[in-house]
Amino acid sequence: MRLIIIEGNISAGKSTLTENLAKELNARPFFEPVKTNPYLELFYKDPERYALPMQFYLMSNRFKAHKEAIDHIWKTGQTCIFDRSIYGDFVFAKKNEMDGNMSELDFENYTKMRNVMWNYLMIPHITIYLKTDPTQLKERILARGRECEKAITEDYLGGLDSLYNELIYYLQGEGSNVVKIDWNEFKPTSHVLEKMGEYL
Repeated sequence: MRLIIIEGNISAGKSTLTENLAKELNARPFFEPVKTNPYLELFYKDPERYALPMQFYLMSNRFKAHKEAIDHIWKTGQTCIFDRSIYGDFVFAKKNEMDGNMSELDFENYTKMRNVMWNYLMIPHITIYLKTDPTQLKERILARGRECEKAITEDYLGGLDSLYNELIYYLQGEGSNVVKIDWNEFKPTSHVLEKMGEYL
């Protein structure tokens, strides 16, 4: 009976690992709402206009999913696993504020709402962080061929990477068991399970 989140940069390989781990652990997977996100392509075309509404959209959807997972765990005892969580969502909001896509006031508003939501949530028992170099991420982004992502730069990915390090430190301090894995090369699910070891 656990809540597991997988965090990592854009195109790290979170969804595939989530699917594989869910099968191995008989867990219920929760996937990032990429295909149903009405703001994603708009954001990449005009980030200053759409950063704030997209971040609120993602945060509210992830909060709903997180609450659903908590209810499911208590009712069934089944482990739930996320391919990105409401915690990782903050990394992208902060990067938008740093890049000037969100004003300081907008980011403050977002953060206050985030803090309210986080108070109602369960800290994940296990956080798996897929550490991947920006150069490798860029290659994967181009390989998977989402048109709206092709303009993403290595500098942008590097900025997200730095913020992820801060997030992982925070989650560890809050009591989540953090498992960091070098994901520059994809590894078998058995390797990840071995790294999770005692936490399972």
